Amino acid sequence: MSETQNTLDALRAAEQRLQATLNNAPLIVFALDCNGVFTLSEGRALQKLALRPGEVVGRSITEQYGNYPELLEQARRALKGEEFTAITELHDLQVVFETRWVTARDEAGKQVGVIGISTDITAHRQDELARRNAEIRYQAMIEQIAAVTYIAELGINGKWLYVSPQIETMLGFPPRQWLADSGNWIRFIHPDDRAEVIAAENATIAGKPFRAEYRMYRADGKTIWISDTGTLVPDDTGKYLLLHGVLLDVTERKEMEIRLLHAQRLEAIGQLASGVAHDFNNLVTIIKGYCSLLEERVKEDTANARAVREIHQAADRAASLTHQLLAFSRKQILQPRILDLNTVVRDAQRMLRRLIGENVEIEVVTAPKLGMVKADPVQIEQVIVNLALNARDAMPNGGKLRLQTSEEDVIPTNRGEDLPVRPGRYVQLAVSDSGRGMDPETQKHVFEPFFTTKATGRGTGLGLATLYGIIKQSDGYVGVDSQPGHGTTFRIYLPVVDQPANAPAAPQTYDGAEIPRETILVAEDESQLRELARTVLSRCGYEVLVGSDANEVDFICANHTGKIDLFLTDVVMPGLSGPELAKRVMQRYPSIKVLFMSGYADAALIPQGVFDGELSFLQKPFTPSVLKERVRAVLDQEIETKPRAVSGLS
Repeated sequence: MSETQNTLDALRAAEQRLQATLNNAPLIVFALDCNGVFTLSEGRALQKLALRPGEVVGRSITEQYGNYPELLEQARRALKGEEFTAITELHDLQVVFETRWVTARDEAGKQVGVIGISTDITAHRQDELARRNAEIRYQAMIEQIAAVTYIAELGINGKWLYVSPQIETMLGFPPRQWLADSGNWIRFIHPDDRAEVIAAENATIAGKPFRAEYRMYRADGKTIWISDTGTLVPDDTGKYLLLHGVLLDVTERKEMEIRLLHAQRLEAIGQLASGVAHDFNNLVTIIKGYCSLLEERVKEDTANARAVREIHQAADRAASLTHQLLAFSRKQILQPRILDLNTVVRDAQRMLRRLIGENVEIEVVTAPKLGMVKADPVQIEQVIVNLALNARDAMPNGGKLRLQTSEEDVIPTNRGEDLPVRPGRYVQLAVSDSGRGMDPETQKHVFEPFFTTKATGRGTGLGLATLYGIIKQSDGYVGVDSQPGHGTTFRIYLPVVDQPANAPAAPQTYDGAEIPRETILVAEDESQLRELARTVLSRCGYEVLVGSDANEVDFICANHTGKIDLFLTDVVMPGLSGPELAKRVMQRYPSIKVLFMSGYADAALIPQGVFDGELSFLQKPFTPSVLKERVRAVLDQEIETKPRAVSGLS
């Protein structure tokens, strides 16, 4: 075979391979002469244009594709000798080509036309468009959520490569500024929390997810709580180099947790205080009782009389202390009435002018047609006095004290979000001063017992704790707003009740007249207090029977042959409670009078520490004279003909 024949065979084989490539690849190979007329048109991708190979040969590109000015402009550039790659989208055919335009020259180097190779990239373009749309949707989504998303390098000094626009809302920094300065982002973390963040970062470098809650400084200097969670992202080699994370502002949740912990701490302190005060109250009653008996014996002995008076005064101060502890712990006995708070405030105003001095201006603003509240008037007056005295101490050089009443509807969309009270109608008493104010740290502890900002010896630290207990026990709420140098406002909320105000009760007195011989049964588990009651009442001419618990009371009732006129019992008793024991005694003696005594309210015995106004009650600690007066007053009440309910137990 000649050499020429071999060459021809090789050319034919090459043409066949080229034709096979054109028939299988998503390509179009075409050529134009210098007048823009097609001289070649081959390739499988012609099917996308509804053409057959060679069908357009002899036609000009202007004639064939006049509707595509972008394609015609590419052809003109190529015919001028420019070589380039361009993308053409044929919208009506829904196809996209990437075309490489090159110059065709003869052996002398003269341009004789252009050659184009068009690749069908429709599928790739659709994938790219879908990816781009997905990115847009993802970005739109993350920019709508109330969180900051970020991508950062690992390590405490790693730079942030991306941060979502919410960073400006959350921290006050524009994204570009944050990214530019992100290599030192640790300085924006509260110093007390940096160790925790560093530990979390080190754990993440070891391959664990990032989890941390910490405080951060905003651009304006304010502090917020951040919950930071991140996931490691590996590179192509499997190494973890980046952290994809989310920042959430959890300031409101953390503040709620802090308030809850604070309330729980106060509750625990209250439980301890009430337990101590209960036993201490009995001791104070004994001390005061025997002091009163001693005072009668040593009236002529000046030295001893003075000593007894000092003991008595010390016992009075101890009684006041236990009263405050029980008020804080919400275990005091309240005797509530339906009140007009405006009347209580106006009555207190006259007393306050004598207490706080002339250099403090008092302003009272009462709302017209204020709703009624149910509370103990003596306790509410104590609340007002405590606040006024605190305000006076906060204004040593004088100032202004303002008491203002108003009515407010608490609903979830306004104050209900930041007040731990049930939605409803409330009467508000705001007590404001122009004093030195308090910083946030002081406000956190202001209702804790024994916490005080006063100098040593200037206060017990129980005034506001007592106030807190009184208002909470009255089903209300007390809050404080204050800033250093801008005064303080305490706001008290009491629920409105739809009842008319009670008329003031007439005071009961004992005139010391001759007492008929009557029988009194005393139930008290504290032996010294039991004997004190026996001594005082026996001297008055009563027959006194005493029992320390339910068994002894049952024994006395079963074996006593006469009637029993009065049952005097402590509320808190071993075994059966005082109300339960009273119910049992009344079944045997239906007409018996009952007098309860206590300085302590157990919620299981007396709901919410509130004593039914129809029942008789003696507050501990008491003196012998008060005991005698109260016993006589109860015995002189009209005799009932049917059994009575005792503290909701019937």
